[in-house]
Amino acid sequence: MAVGKTTEKGAAEVEEGETAAAEKGAKKGPTAEEKGKGVAAEEAGKVVVAYGDTITLKSSDGKPFEVSKEAAARLSERLAEMIASGGCIDGGGIDLDSIGAEALEKVVGYCNKRDPVAAAASGSRSFEFSTAAPSKELEDSDRELVDRLSTDDLFDLVEAADFLKMDGLLDVTCRKIADMMRGKNTAQIREIFNIENDYTKGEEEEVLKEHDWAFGE
Repeated sequence: MAVGKTTEKGAAEVEEGETAAAEKGAKKGPTAEEKGKGVAAEEAGKVVVAYGDTITLKSSDGKPFEVSKEAAARLSERLAEMIASGGCIDGGGIDLDSIGAEALEKVVGYCNKRDPVAAAASGSRSFEFSTAAPSKELEDSDRELVDRLSTDDLFDLVEAADFLKMDGLLDVTCRKIADMMRGKNTAQIREIFNIENDYTKGEEEEVLKEHDWAFGE
């Protein structure tokens, strides 16, 4: 996503994305029995996944990334739908033409950190399937992920999480954007996100008049 092309009117989508992610809420994690069997349940049906299975996700430029099938199905509604429909039965992986390699690499890393097999291999004690109450280690990892991103990369990751219907990752990225905006005035926000003011002078004066309570500048 080219942040340089963002407009004043379009900036409101960020706040809407954060609200939508919060309203959806966290999903309930599986029982111990479900974890052992590797069952990924979705509203559209059930996806049965062998414990430790992986799938390949391909970015818009064809770069492949291997991800835990169980974690992908649990954390992404869209990937769960693709797996359930047999979208990767042929072994060729799943093509994600709308997601670039850098963003997809971060998506895969987010999923794999929540995979029991990967957690066991790394010796991590922080494995947590439920997105309702992630462990302190996962919270720190998520914060480190978004803190080191450029603004462009952060928006790319927001778009990827939104496309894949990954509520947990969308919440993390939108909260970061909200933190960047907190305490800033209109001019500062425009500068941070390189937002073009596409209002005419008359339109801007009208907006300021209607919402003067929000502009304590």
